[in-house]
Amino acid sequence: MNISLSAFDHKISGVLPYELSNFLIHKNFGEHYLIQKKASAPVSELKFKRFGSLCISELSYGSEVQLKIPPMGDFYHLQILLAGSCVLHSQGRQIVLSAGDSIIHAPNAEYSTIYSADCKKLIVKIPKDFLQQTAREFGYLTSQEPIRFDSTPLVFPASGPAFNLLNDILSQDSQRHCERVALYYAKLLGNAILDTYDNNLDHSDSLSGSHHRHIEQIRDHVLENLTTDIPVADLARLCRISRKSLYNLFERETGLTPSAYIRRLKLETIHAELSRNLRVRNVTEVALKYGFTNLGRFSAQYREHIGELPSETLRRLSR
Repeated sequence: MNISLSAFDHKISGVLPYELSNFLIHKNFGEHYLIQKKASAPVSELKFKRFGSLCISELSYGSEVQLKIPPMGDFYHLQILLAGSCVLHSQGRQIVLSAGDSIIHAPNAEYSTIYSADCKKLIVKIPKDFLQQTAREFGYLTSQEPIRFDSTPLVFPASGPAFNLLNDILSQDSQRHCERVALYYAKLLGNAILDTYDNNLDHSDSLSGSHHRHIEQIRDHVLENLTTDIPVADLARLCRISRKSLYNLFERETGLTPSAYIRRLKLETIHAELSRNLRVRNVTEVALKYGFTNLGRFSAQYREHIGELPSETLRRLSR
């Protein structure tokens, strides 16, 4: 596969698998337990770099090894197989990856994986909060739950935004860029990943418009507190502007009042939850969760904005 970490902060070669594993653990790349299947010569290789909020490694153990990975905490791993093969075992499933395949492991993922002797893998560590923030900035609806990705392997695209951005990051010397530039590239890659891999997020018209700093500040605050009552006065205090200035800002930037903006975000989040969450039992519990106590008015507002009744959205999921 035509992807390689060509600009890196550290390189290790000619070592035993345990030395490579210890280096990654020391760099907080992810806890894991390594089991070497058979003795081998010290031929493990690793290239490693930090780029903005991302950590990237390209590694090959040079022998057949098994890794047991506990829940990873507050980050995702995008893994791309560059050569060889590996077998994943997770939640009773066995998944075989070949060269060119890729998969994203979520923060709560617990699995084991067996590397073939010729396996070479590129792994990108993405902090959970960073990906969540990136999703919001690019117009995705998020909640307090982690972003969930489809666990089915996907052939990593050989062209397009994800491929081009990843190659740019792999070839750039992080020491020559200021933190702001690295952060910009990392966010673009995060957006490309969200666009490439199936996940539980939906786009929102309410999030993809204004980029005024106060609107972004309020958007993040609202999305973090969607299930609570959010007084307009609190938003004015958050931005340190008057209530009148807040209303003028929203009229100019969104064409909505602050309350209508909050309501739209809640309605779009409810639509996403009714469309994707198999654990939802009925519309009433979701409406009450987000503060809609008048169910008749809620249904009318939902239909006006979404284009169908909430019961119709939920019914479509159950088919």
